[in-house]
Amino acid sequence: MKILKSVNNKSVLAIALMIGVFSTNSALAASSLTSYQEASLVKICKALKSDNRMKLQRAIKASNLNYKAVAKGLVCNGQSALDFAAIHDAHETAGFLARKVNINYDKMLAKR
Repeated sequence: MKILKSVNNKSVLAIALMIGVFSTNSALAASSLTSYQEASLVKICKALKSDNRMKLQRAIKASNLNYKAVAKGLVCNGQSALDFAAIHDAHETAGFLARKVNINYDKMLAKR
């Protein structure tokens, strides 16, 4: 009986340890960006703020992302890409990005 309990406890401990290791590794892998990736995302945010469509096109192309991923997923200073551009009065880049992903930019501004 004592042997059975010790085997049970050891196997339960081993399983719990493995689950903890796998969940920690997957969380770290999901949240970490390389310095190159981070720098390319910062360039996109700066290009949005600059109100220069050519800068924005080059920055998105260099990052290997598409316009939809930038418009829907990029966060600059806690705001979506379109909101970030609109707040900084970069209406050229915001309108350009909105047209690329079929978002009505004028309607979006009216809601603000």
